[in-house]
Amino acid sequence: MFSDWPSELVPQQGWGDEAAISAFKDAIPWTVGRDFVAGTAKHLAGSLGLTKPGPPIKSKIVHDKQLQVLMPALGHGLSFPLSEIDILRDCVSVYCEWLSALLPNPKSSVPGPILSDPNHYARIIINHFYYLFVPRGAQGPDVINRQAVLCHRVLRTLQNIAQNSPCLSEDTWQTLLLFLLHINSALLSPPTIKVPDESEGAPSSTLSLNFTGDVPEDAGEQLCERVLSVLFETWLLACARCFPPPPLWNALRESCQRWRHRVGLIDQWNRINFALTRKLIGFMYGPSFPEITISAEDDLNIIPTNMSRDCIAQVWYRILHIIGNPVDLSRHTVISKTPAFLKYAISSALVIEPSQHPCLQMLPSIFLSAMKGVSGLVDAFLGVPNTSLDNLNQKGRQISPSSSFSLSAECRGEDAARLLANGRPKCNSILHLFGPWLFEAALINCNLQASPGPQHKSDVGSNAGSGSRRPVSVFAGEGSRKSSDSSAPGDSHADRLANLTPQHFQSGRAEALGALCRIFCSKKTGEEILPVYLARFYIALHQGLRQSDPSVSASHHESGHSSSSRSHGIRNGICSETAASILVNGVDLFRLDLQGVVSLVPSVLGVLECVLPEGELNAPSHLPVTLLRRAATHVLLSILPLPLHFQGLQVKEVGSNSGERLALSHLRPQLVNLLTSALQVETDPANTQMLLGGLLFCVQDAALCEVMDSISQHNFSTDRDHNIMSSGASDTVSSHGDYNSLDESCEVLSDGSLGQVGSSNFSSAATSHATLTSATDGEVLPVLEDSDSAHALFVRAIYLVCHRLISSWKSDVNVSLAGLELLSGLARLSIAEQDGLECKRAVKWLCDYIAYQCSRPPRAHSKDLHSTIVAAFHCASVWLVAHPYLLQDKECLATVLEVVELGISGSKSQVKSSDAPRLKHEKELKPASMRVRDSAEALLSCVLSQVGTFPSVCGAESLSSLLDEMTLLRHCNTWGGSDQLTRDTAAQHFRYFVAQNSIMLALLEQPLGNHQDPQPTVTALIRGPFGRVAWTMQLRHLPRHKSSAKLYTVNPGRPLPTNDVGIKHNVKPKYFPESVERIPLCKADKSIPTLESVIMNDEKSALEHDKLLQILDHQIAFEESVRRQVERETSEYPDVETECVAPPLCLEFQTARLLLSHFGFLSLDALQESVESAVPSLVALDSSMAGFARDLDVLDTTNNRTVDTAHIFYVRAGQSAPQDIMSNVVSSSSVHPHFLEFLNGLGWTVNVYQHPGWTGLTSTAFTVTSPPYDGTGPVDVNHGGSGFSGRSHVLYWSDALSEIAFVVPSPTFGQPSPGHQPSSTNNINTVGFVLDQCDRVGGGGTGGGSGSERSDSLPPYDGDVETGSSISSHTSQISYGHGNENKNRKFGRQTSAMSCNDHKVFLVWLESFDDCYTFPANELLCETVTGLESSSWKDKEANVYIIYIHALTNGLFRIKLQGQNAKLNMAGPLVDGQVVSRRVLGTLVRQTALNMCRRRRLESDSYQPPHVRRKLRIQEMVQKYRYEMNEPEFYTHLFTSPLC
Repeated sequence: MFSDWPSELVPQQGWGDEAAISAFKDAIPWTVGRDFVAGTAKHLAGSLGLTKPGPPIKSKIVHDKQLQVLMPALGHGLSFPLSEIDILRDCVSVYCEWLSALLPNPKSSVPGPILSDPNHYARIIINHFYYLFVPRGAQGPDVINRQAVLCHRVLRTLQNIAQNSPCLSEDTWQTLLLFLLHINSALLSPPTIKVPDESEGAPSSTLSLNFTGDVPEDAGEQLCERVLSVLFETWLLACARCFPPPPLWNALRESCQRWRHRVGLIDQWNRINFALTRKLIGFMYGPSFPEITISAEDDLNIIPTNMSRDCIAQVWYRILHIIGNPVDLSRHTVISKTPAFLKYAISSALVIEPSQHPCLQMLPSIFLSAMKGVSGLVDAFLGVPNTSLDNLNQKGRQISPSSSFSLSAECRGEDAARLLANGRPKCNSILHLFGPWLFEAALINCNLQASPGPQHKSDVGSNAGSGSRRPVSVFAGEGSRKSSDSSAPGDSHADRLANLTPQHFQSGRAEALGALCRIFCSKKTGEEILPVYLARFYIALHQGLRQSDPSVSASHHESGHSSSSRSHGIRNGICSETAASILVNGVDLFRLDLQGVVSLVPSVLGVLECVLPEGELNAPSHLPVTLLRRAATHVLLSILPLPLHFQGLQVKEVGSNSGERLALSHLRPQLVNLLTSALQVETDPANTQMLLGGLLFCVQDAALCEVMDSISQHNFSTDRDHNIMSSGASDTVSSHGDYNSLDESCEVLSDGSLGQVGSSNFSSAATSHATLTSATDGEVLPVLEDSDSAHALFVRAIYLVCHRLISSWKSDVNVSLAGLELLSGLARLSIAEQDGLECKRAVKWLCDYIAYQCSRPPRAHSKDLHSTIVAAFHCASVWLVAHPYLLQDKECLATVLEVVELGISGSKSQVKSSDAPRLKHEKELKPASMRVRDSAEALLSCVLSQVGTFPSVCGAESLSSLLDEMTLLRHCNTWGGSDQLTRDTAAQHFRYFVAQNSIMLALLEQPLGNHQDPQPTVTALIRGPFGRVAWTMQLRHLPRHKSSAKLYTVNPGRPLPTNDVGIKHNVKPKYFPESVERIPLCKADKSIPTLESVIMNDEKSALEHDKLLQILDHQIAFEESVRRQVERETSEYPDVETECVAPPLCLEFQTARLLLSHFGFLSLDALQESVESAVPSLVALDSSMAGFARDLDVLDTTNNRTVDTAHIFYVRAGQSAPQDIMSNVVSSSSVHPHFLEFLNGLGWTVNVYQHPGWTGLTSTAFTVTSPPYDGTGPVDVNHGGSGFSGRSHVLYWSDALSEIAFVVPSPTFGQPSPGHQPSSTNNINTVGFVLDQCDRVGGGGTGGGSGSERSDSLPPYDGDVETGSSISSHTSQISYGHGNENKNRKFGRQTSAMSCNDHKVFLVWLESFDDCYTFPANELLCETVTGLESSSWKDKEANVYIIYIHALTNGLFRIKLQGQNAKLNMAGPLVDGQVVSRRVLGTLVRQTALNMCRRRRLESDSYQPPHVRRKLRIQEMVQKYRYEMNEPEFYTHLFTSPLC
């Protein structure tokens, strides 16, 4: 920069008084001169008032000539030895007081001539001060301290004058700067201590030089930091007030290059650079750009406030280059090429060459400090938060804050999510500034000669004999060999220099490599980096990854260790500093669109094999092993999809000059083995969960790749409009396909939703999926080897995860949940070669895991432990539903039922096979917790009702029957269909009973229209905790296949007469013996009056007796006539007019009574309250009560599966406004071509008005209604996702345990549909279970049961309201007949389950990855209202889980997760920063969204499973609508028509 300018750093000439001072010194003896100077200085110092109390005495010096005599004497006094410390102190005091003439308020003791011309005399004084700073040679520490005190006073005085003087002239400024340069040169040059000439009797002085080494008592070491800080701070003041000319800048540059062996210089250089960079960035990028953190208060004000922006920019650039090339600090021969080093080498007997000076041993730490400074400046320009000078002082710092944040498992919050500034400069701009230094530092001691083949040899110990080597470092030069040859045994200096090898500079080199990685990893989407920079970067990375560190691996080399063909790191668990720095700072290398970065895969893979599979990793001391393994895991996850994605790609390793190319597909077995080996030894929970996510991705990717290959072999047309991403939804259950067969589902979807199987769609445009031919020999490469086939990976994953779950992961809740989520994902895979035995073992291991967790001691039981048990039960349910044939195995069925029994009751009936089983009534019901019992009940219900039958005939959209009371009543024979049918009207025709306080029976005794046989028929709607089913039952005396044969004919015919009917004897019975009339009466008989006597005495009685006689006569006459008629009809048998007629059929059966009786519900014990329960086993409900139909509707809309909603947004580059984001999905032309394919991979399309399941909005969920407009048609093919906005269609996916709706919010044009919630936060209070609409339903809803809000969750619970059930809020406001006495009764867990729905899941597609830091999640919350939110949702911060998806140009997708800051964090299988392939994107995103919601429910204390909520609603209805009847009344009620 200033090479054409001469330097002003000339030998010190004083003020022209050097000759006068020398003459003064030579003219008189030493003692006389000393006495004169001492007296003069003491007299002048005494008049200053410093030693005596009182004001200073006014100076009597009035003429310039007086000063011309005194000042040379004072200047001579400043050169006295340190033994004359009093004289030195007086001289310093006089000069410091006289310099106050430059201040606004000078001291009164200042002479008049100085006051009249302060700049002239100040320059003389400043020049004289030089002699004070000249080192006096080897002195004791006390003497050095006394000199340092005087030097500090002078520096404070000069610094005060520079800061506060208003009259400094340009010459004075230059003199001051030159003085500072000279004293720094005198102090900071290598030790040049002078010994006095003993012959002259003079004491030790600084004017004769003798090199005695760099001793601790050196004044330069003690004053180094102070003199340098004053120099730079004063220089900055001069730049603001009197900008130094180019010669001075050249002098500063040359001087600094002579001081580079001093540690303090680099520290001050970093300090000034950071202060200037802070100001520079502030006005270049604005206040929103992260600024450098400066903790020291003095450093905040180091830059003058009046310095202009142009001046700051100029000074920043010049100071940055003031020490020359920082990489020269790694070359001791260059640093030692100074006159001072040469003089030392000439005069010293120990060192032959200047490069052998002992002080050069500090060069490695100095070089590291310089690289830290450059690295810190890089971080500052990248906008890395918390960049500060303090970070540079950390020992061995090679990790920037951005890297530590991105690798930290705790840094999951939104505040710490942004690592780099959005307005940061481009990579090319930063590389223009710092690239030459960083690239050169990264290639220190590297052999850039290309290796002859792929076999990489260690560079350590192989320098000799490499004639063609082109060294980048001077350590291979002649000086190094000379120094090593001249070293003698026992020479301490020689021993120290012999240890200064290139490997000592690896820390600084690693710092440079880390800075380069951070620069390239800061590349924005669409940003172009110059190819020359990319090439240099790849070479530097290749060298950094392959070069070993002999300081930590010498023992391994001595043992004869040899690296493999692609191993670039040290084996046996040792990782070099450079490789570790690349891993930690380059975690994003393969997540960006860097051209040609795949050529680094073999090099990186070698280092990963060094780091990940080793249980005892020897990492650099400053770097935590966990952090290094996490970085390696991130890198591994980003390269896992490359072999299958670029199957036909041939890559050439960096640094190889052979023609051989390596197929990426050949690296897949190595990657899989590395992944499984890392899982076996990993102990950190966060790293383990990341590896589990990568393992599931490998298995799913391999399975789907094999499916696509098999489809290709069946000659499917590649011209059809297929969807490759929807093949990722292989576990998607549609009502039109088979749930368990992936092959069949692919055949079904081949018409338009499976995906293109052509070559161009599996990889980027430069790579063909179908082209598997080698570029060299034309051989066809295998797609998948047997060892890494889908089946092999499936088996390995099951064995590994199940074994680790039971052995070492069972105590960590997050790792256990991640392992169980992986097993659930494996269960849903359909692999052609899947072995049932492996699936059986997986279920067996799950049951063993549950049994072990339940058997842990009581003190180990906690909420987290029970969460793992609940998740294990869910995982077992998934396995059994996906593989129903497992229950056909008796051993597997017994194992499952045993663990169900353990979960429900807390113990097994038969612990060992030899034990006698304990019956149910003999065991104590003591489950591990209520959550565990509920999960076991859910598994039992799944085994009994879903395994082998899912999806049902109703489709996967509903587990319950779609029939309800109104539908059944419309199909009855007795229904006329003329009246308007409502829910209340329909309920009146049914009898309602509740059995076991958990199952509601709705019995219809009228036969349906399709039953013509007059059989006893009853139709039952059974509502239980696990759904609603409809059954029609008939009482038949014969099996159905025999019922068609009639047991009687229509006309049996006349019977033949039979005359021999026998003799009929008409014998009248006698009730008393005949002799009874002949017995005489006694007085006792006559004591009772006769009837005649009573009648005759009472006229009224006589009249009543006459009426009774008339009635009797009439009755006798009637009976006589009947008797005669009967005798007439029977006397002449057979009668020719009488036919044989079959008896009429019985039509009144009381079928409800028969059904309940046959099932044993009508016993007296069943109708009475028991000790265990206050509710009898069978209870009748009064359906005529107000609100019954409404509560029945609420029960039906309480889903028996978990429901979740994910909202999808598409963000174009640079967008941050909510309306702009939602407008992107209106047209397909405004979205990425793969976006719609991704949507199709999430689930299948359903119409919200014809869909009986969850739709993402409570107003349209769980009911089939007629749309308010023609919304039953297909989705518009030209939409960009707005067709799934929920107004007419949504994307839906479900299995037997959960369902999820995917909604794409879009702007509303025109009037919204009735089911659409308005996008206003003012309505958030009413978006839960809307009580107003429930109340408006009145008697039980309107026709069809539609139009009311539906809720899968419970209504909001107000903790302040003590009355009313916590199940539904309206029970605390309305009283219902007989339920008043029970209104304060509460059931189950009393907290609301609604709080579990106050979280949101966003799926955000990003065109530019940096937009994830500006995504307006909170502003979009009002567009994601589902109706399940609690009433206080808007008053508290919502938990938003965001999955960002960024499409790379190579066809892969980068994932970023945000918001997982809860205790049960890191839901898988997707991992933050993972790169996935196109074929599995939809599947993994859906599974991750489901697992996020499932983790949230596990963490919530108020969550209630769906079957528990349904059971509690049934119990609540029992309390509100129960008939209060005793047993006789209950039996009478059974014989009464429900309409009576």
